[in-house]
Amino acid sequence: MTGWSFFFVLMGVASLAAQLFRIIDAIERPARRSRRRAVAR
Repeated sequence: MTGWSFFFVLMGVASLAAQLFRIIDAIERPARRSRRRAVAR
């Protein structure tokens, strides 16, 4: 494995991890918003 291929593999893994955290964040946010709206009203 050359240095460039290692670099691109590393970038791919980092972007996949970022997408995974975005999905988890998107799942958690609506639950937090609905609770805050219910408490505010």
